[in-house]
Amino acid sequence: MPPLKRTAFFVLLAFACFSAQYIFAKESTPASKDSPKMNVYFLSGLGADKRVFSRLKLDDDILIHHIEWIKPAKKETIAQYAQRLLPQIDTTKPFQLVGVSFGGMIASEIAEIVKPERIIIISSTSTGIPVSGFYRGLTKFLLLSPFAGPVLKSANKITYKYFGATTPEAKSLLRDILHDTDTKFLKWALARTGSWEKKQRAENLYHIHGDQDRLIPVKLVKPDTVIAGGGHLMVFSQAAEISAILNKKLKGE
Repeated sequence: MPPLKRTAFFVLLAFACFSAQYIFAKESTPASKDSPKMNVYFLSGLGADKRVFSRLKLDDDILIHHIEWIKPAKKETIAQYAQRLLPQIDTTKPFQLVGVSFGGMIASEIAEIVKPERIIIISSTSTGIPVSGFYRGLTKFLLLSPFAGPVLKSANKITYKYFGATTPEAKSLLRDILHDTDTKFLKWALARTGSWEKKQRAENLYHIHGDQDRLIPVKLVKPDTVIAGGGHLMVFSQAAEISAILNKKLKGE
């Protein structure tokens, strides 16, 4: 990958992965639920709420929980942040994780602390991707720039293209997500994405990726299933196909 394209990719990857809604969950919120159903915890990357999952059709025996992002400490790592999300998960019962984009990275870190029965990541990466010194310098510049937030939060032809937002519904969702992005969270995460150094793929991980993902090109990762025509927003745009895979894999099929 040419240096300029690599730089653009990682800037957009950081932006995509770490968008976060301006309202964060309280860390003390309990997550324990009494139910015979399988607990499945969903972690979004695009907007930090359940909107990106709104078109999924999952079987009735799957009990869905949505992990809410919390405010990050200024110098904490992704692994430390994942640790602080644990109070939202009932680890006394079997559970599984589904993570999209940044949520997939967080799911991988959670699996280092507790043991989910299965992790499914979508439009994500299971290990860290090396970044150049130029990217790290660019990241530092963006963190110091007062214009970084407005620029990265803007919805335009470029963001629509790289996110794979091709329909009016997908574009509307992306605009709403970008509008709700918390700039401080974005800057914290932007500083962390290039330094994620996870080497080993988590156990029991299943990776779904689109062959048209421009933010995380499929050639840079090793997915288990490749979705034809799938872009970075395929969990929304191709929800029927993703739903069918999730319903099978969450049951161990």
